[in-house]
Amino acid sequence: MARLHGLKTRALLVGALVASMAGMAQAVTLPESCGGPAGRVEQARVNHVHDGDTVRLSDGTRVRMIGLDTPEIFWRENSAEPFGHEARDALIEILEAHDHQVLLVHDRERQDRYQRRLAHLFTPDGRSIHAELLARGLAVALTIPPNDWNLQCYRDAEAQARDAGLEIWEQEHLRVFAARELPPGSEGFRLVEGRVVRLGESQRSHWINLEGNVAFRIDHEDMIHFPGLDLATLQGRQVMGRGIVYNHQGQPRIRIRHPADLQILD
Repeated sequence: MARLHGLKTRALLVGALVASMAGMAQAVTLPESCGGPAGRVEQARVNHVHDGDTVRLSDGTRVRMIGLDTPEIFWRENSAEPFGHEARDALIEILEAHDHQVLLVHDRERQDRYQRRLAHLFTPDGRSIHAELLARGLAVALTIPPNDWNLQCYRDAEAQARDAGLEIWEQEHLRVFAARELPPGSEGFRLVEGRVVRLGESQRSHWINLEGNVAFRIDHEDMIHFPGLDLATLQGRQVMGRGIVYNHQGQPRIRIRHPADLQILD
């Protein structure tokens, strides 16, 4: 009898712990800048989650969630980047809590180059699913103009998770790197800061060269999104950029597409 009582007590404790952990997962407070859906809103049902930022609707439409990027899941190799499965599972959890019903808000572009529909997703009660994932530390905010609706909400939600060191923000490669310290061959999303030592221009782009052989690139076609920016004034200034690092002839480069991705620090 005593043994049975002990088992019951243990089961109750385990159940309470699970319930507490589930409650913690749901108890993310979103920033004040995160409001509900606006403009034309469509109702839909999700019937499959590909990964943390891509879903398929019941009518077969594939939707890429705008304004964030989650770690990749590589289906062919049955592997994933760190926190890839966690991001997907969190999205599934949010959708299951609302019977897979969502509200869709479109931005300026309705489709990407992969023929996926572009949209911002909300729960039926108007809570941003994107901000939820960002605030849990399972995504980075990613702005690809001209689709920048709700940008402030997403950046604030990311900053909240980053300041708390949640999930992906525990990883060394997602700290802010001084340009001189960026490891050779770095790839993927990075935050990089440094002093501007040289400005240049090519046929296609403007170049902001930092100490440490790192360059930020702003294409001429993207300058429309930088009204009032005089690049010449950046000479000698300390700046921080964020985006996807690629390498060209040994030089790490980041394409800066939106003013929110370039911060002047002094």
